[in-house]
Amino acid sequence: MTDNRVAQFSLFTFCILLCAGCGNKASDEIDYGTVKDSVYHNEYFGLNLTLPSEWSVQDQQMRQRVAEKGVKMIAGDDKNFKAALKASEQQTVYLLMAFQHPLGSPVAYNPSIMCLAERVRDMPGIVRGKDYLFHAKQLMESGQMKVQFPKDASIAKLGGVDFDVMQTLMTVGPITVKQKYYAAITKGYALVFIVSFTTGEQESVLDGIVERVSFK
Repeated sequence: MTDNRVAQFSLFTFCILLCAGCGNKASDEIDYGTVKDSVYHNEYFGLNLTLPSEWSVQDQQMRQRVAEKGVKMIAGDDKNFKAALKASEQQTVYLLMAFQHPLGSPVAYNPSIMCLAERVRDMPGIVRGKDYLFHAKQLMESGQMKVQFPKDASIAKLGGVDFDVMQTLMTVGPITVKQKYYAAITKGYALVFIVSFTTGEQESVLDGIVERVSFK
């Protein structure tokens, strides 16, 4: 399914292997967050994100399944790359994954928003989101799927916080998928939002969701 494949790719483009295999798991340090009345809340980051009530939020088990399939998609038959990606999982926490429609719905494309956090405190060269996105772009370019970067990086203020933004295009079957990656460095982590869409209408809906991000 197209929406599954894009979700799997999106998640693992951000396992950038900077801290693979070191220290305790990031999930032991920060919480996964909760969704109540269509509002995602994460205590560690003081983060709130309001989703449309009809959107389909995936649970932790589904997020993990998507991530595991993403390893296979990105690494292909490269066993060393696959092992490195697997090792880097302990530095990354997949916080939120939500689709406009339930997975498997009869739609041409299923827009989505995802949020993850990757521990980067041991990498002093990563000061801003754009530094993190630099490494993410390199990993994308080394993967099996062809990704284009149509625009220069920009800055968006979400909840009063500056996020660096990278846009991508990739072809999945007959569909050209557009994505925006928002990244900011906070509390020793790269906090990342990923939105995926194919039309201007879908982009507007996702922009509206991202603009409702707030921090306390």
